[in-house]
Amino acid sequence: MRRYLPFILIVASLIICGCIQHEHYGQIKTHYETPHITPSAAKFDFGKRYEAVVVNVIDGDTIDVIVEGYRCRIRLLGIDCPETTPERNKPYEYDGITDLNYLAIWGIKAKEFAGDLLLGRKVYLEFDEIAGLKGYYGRYLAYVYLENGTDFNALLIKKGLARVYVEGEFRKEEYYLKLEMQARKKGIGLWSYVIES
Repeated sequence: MRRYLPFILIVASLIICGCIQHEHYGQIKTHYETPHITPSAAKFDFGKRYEAVVVNVIDGDTIDVIVEGYRCRIRLLGIDCPETTPERNKPYEYDGITDLNYLAIWGIKAKEFAGDLLLGRKVYLEFDEIAGLKGYYGRYLAYVYLENGTDFNALLIKKGLARVYVEGEFRKEEYYLKLEMQARKKGIGLWSYVIES
């Protein structure tokens, strides 16, 4: 027993200090309190990339992150994924697609894709001066980049999991529209929908 005492003391110290993390059912659980969502306390500059960790995936285009010591809700800038339930989708929002169940299926796929690539991982956020820091619902608007530099917002468009959100203005709009047109032409993702005539 004496032989194991130093090991037991070290493990007990780590647990008491809250230094141990573990994953449980896809969500990060920690032994310390995560900051609450702070919609107005965080201050960000445009054009600068901020390192963040994704702590929750709300849906395909909305995530919660810890950035600069704050927990913030981020709306992926310039894109719109279908909602995960039929009643929250709108007919014709994705061109001629009127099947709201079909859209909900793609909303779930977008959320799962975002969870697989983002949850618990380091990302980089960039804010756009044209779009502004926040959207209508008070969420921060940002481009999200993976650790390898991949534009995640663009990736969702390329995979046919999102449309370009043309209702707002942002710097990458023209680029994103080109990506969407390519996905549509190839029938990728939600754009594989066949409109009956």
